[in-house]
Amino acid sequence: MNENNLAFLKNTLERLDFPVEVANKLVKEVETQKPDIKLTHDANRGNETVQYDLNFRKSDTSDMYFFNSYQATLKTGDQAHDKTQEFRIRNGNNMGADEAFNLVAGRAVNKSLVNGDGDAYQAWLKVDFSQKDNYGNHKMEQFNERYGYNLEKALDKFPIAELSRPEERKDLMESLKAGNSSAVTFTKDGKEAVLFIEANPRLRTINIKDEKGVSVRRDQLELKDKAQSTKINETKDQSQKAGKKQGLSL
Repeated sequence: MNENNLAFLKNTLERLDFPVEVANKLVKEVETQKPDIKLTHDANRGNETVQYDLNFRKSDTSDMYFFNSYQATLKTGDQAHDKTQEFRIRNGNNMGADEAFNLVAGRAVNKSLVNGDGDAYQAWLKVDFSQKDNYGNHKMEQFNERYGYNLEKALDKFPIAELSRPEERKDLMESLKAGNSSAVTFTKDGKEAVLFIEANPRLRTINIKDEKGVSVRRDQLELKDKAQSTKINETKDQSQKAGKKQGLSL
């Protein structure tokens, strides 16, 4: 067994957010020196379950193994409706397990990528399950900075209580960029309601859902009164100033 190769593979799994138990499974499989190794790992979040199938192959000329790709499958309870996407492992632009989870769950992820010239750039990614590429994988939509999606401006169109608190605002932004569905408190007409939101770069807005995952119409919650919007922004500015005095940063 090639210890250096195994250490490299374990480090790669860690960087891609796979838990230690996956690396432990790999160690046992490498000991058998099989030409192909396939590992399975399930992750659960709330009512969502994603199955990962990781593919390793042994070199034809040495005892080294290569981590070539993994498939992430959203398990719906009905195999005909399960959603699967393959993620290849290569130098740069690798997708982590948490990012893959959100992508196959149908959400968008904001990620730092590298183009063919080696230049880094930011873009939102979303799997288009209605189309497949030449290799049978679903196409990945990409919305770069020129597309004009500003998540913060999209959020500020809604009466979300967490936006008025600097640290919570920062955490919410980071969570949505990671592709998560985040619980927030909407305040309207003196009433509060906890709903779930996620980024929608294609439409330059956010998706809003209730606790059962049913979509809520944005126009029912969006701030239409300029006075309301101004008041929200004034509260946000005051909170930001207070946060800066306390050493907080946005």
